[in-house]
Amino acid sequence: MNKPMLAPTTLHSRHPTRFRDPTENQDFFLQLTEKFLIKKKITADEIARYGDYLWAGDPMADALAAKNLEMGQPQATKMFDAALTGRMPENAPQELKALIEHAEARPAWLDMRGLDIGARLSQRSGMLGEYVMSCISLMGGYRSGAANKPIAFTGALEYKASRRLAETAKFSFDVTRSRGLERGADGFKAALKVRMLHAQVRLMLKRSPAWRRDDWGLPINQADLVATNILFSAVYIGGLRVLGLHVSRAEAEGVIHLWRYIGYLMGIDENLLPTTEADALRMAYLAGATQPAADADSKALGRALMQVPLERAATALEKVGAWFEIQLRSGFTRLVLGDLAGDDLGLPKTPFKYAALFTTPTVFALDTLRRIVPGATDWAVSLGDTVQRRMVDKPLRDEPPLYAAPADLQH
Repeated sequence: MNKPMLAPTTLHSRHPTRFRDPTENQDFFLQLTEKFLIKKKITADEIARYGDYLWAGDPMADALAAKNLEMGQPQATKMFDAALTGRMPENAPQELKALIEHAEARPAWLDMRGLDIGARLSQRSGMLGEYVMSCISLMGGYRSGAANKPIAFTGALEYKASRRLAETAKFSFDVTRSRGLERGADGFKAALKVRMLHAQVRLMLKRSPAWRRDDWGLPINQADLVATNILFSAVYIGGLRVLGLHVSRAEAEGVIHLWRYIGYLMGIDENLLPTTEADALRMAYLAGATQPAADADSKALGRALMQVPLERAATALEKVGAWFEIQLRSGFTRLVLGDLAGDDLGLPKTPFKYAALFTTPTVFALDTLRRIVPGATDWAVSLGDTVQRRMVDKPLRDEPPLYAAPADLQH
């Protein structure tokens, strides 16, 4: 029996001004989602409760972030890194012990087989998975004129786009490997490091006089966290299907379960985390329909992310290839998110939007062959993992992701 979506939480008398009434949001793609993909209508009570989560943070991580500020970041980082490797310092604060204990305690609903199924799908998606992550998942998040504010305040709007994409890709890679979330594995450590990064930035922004709390709610709040989680799970699955990849029901449910556990490790309220693909689609609609309109920061982020291939190109030939890649990526974003989203994000209008008419049938045919040839799925998982590893490692240039908060804010 599935848990009810958005179980009761503390009700607030009002929501931040960023919160939109879904009935007033006429986005074409959201309307299609509601009409054809949402089987159970979202209630007014669910909408109101989702808005309440715009005021909610991560109490456990927030307490540790405040304690770290008292201790000093160098000592706090040393203790945290030791705890992640299973060597809890004797003088570690209770806040650190509580966070690690929570992460180590596997929830009763955790299904290891489901995690593996989701991880294998993520791995065999190969280059297609990276396209969906950057063109749909990240772009979809940037479009929100409130959820993008922590990036703007930390000074990473444009000049850090390449590094930000590389670290996000590394994070996504680590948490979606088979057995990657086991205690001490790279994915497990990455999830907790990003959780604490969020808490540190949240603390900094809460103290900033420039943070418009009544308008934007709490920085990096629970509602925005689960919206991002859905972009990397349910929306990710949809993007792969658009590109022609076969995603079975078991694989889709596996991806949802994988990201449910990732969300648990990252401190997202369990009441928010979907248990099935159907639940995730409802949450995707709810998150999308209540987001504020795009703003100038959305356009700056979108343009910067789309220019990353050109920034990484060194030779004249690589720059020509990068130009074509930008057209393909812009076209894919416009195809899936719509032209209004493409305009909001400052992406070029391009006939490459229709490239999927040619590439999707090819991918579909090859993936159909994969399904009927013995051993081909295992080979595809191995190949996809290798391709993704190369795509992740090359931009990082042997520099591991820091997942560290900036020294100060830009506003």
